[in-house]
Amino acid sequence: MKTIITTMAISGLALLTGCSSALKSNEVHAVNIPVAPYVKLSCNELVREQQLVIAHVQASGVAVDKEHNEDQAAEIVTWILFAPAAFFIEGNEQEVAHHASYKGQYNAISNAMAINNCGTQNLTVSYNQ
Repeated sequence: MKTIITTMAISGLALLTGCSSALKSNEVHAVNIPVAPYVKLSCNELVREQQLVIAHVQASGVAVDKEHNEDQAAEIVTWILFAPAAFFIEGNEQEVAHHASYKGQYNAISNAMAINNCGTQNLTVSYNQ
């Protein structure tokens, strides 16, 4: 009997842990950023800009994943201690917005590099999405 109750409690907890709105960095979609400001830059300037944006993408991705993991842990503890409070866990919307913007900037720079034929010079740098 004790085993059945424990199994039901764990199953119920597993079902409830999916309530957080926090996203992982690989679930974040890029925001569309206009390519026009970047087309005016030289290939070397685009590469420098792209390297800066890649650093921002990677840092913001770490922040998104960290907040996601913290939200998941907080949600489990909240369900165990005081279930109604779990509905007030905020998620990681601010980190997601920054990450989506940086991904969009990366895409715009990559498009500008293609328009300016910079890709033929093997200057393009990539990041893990």
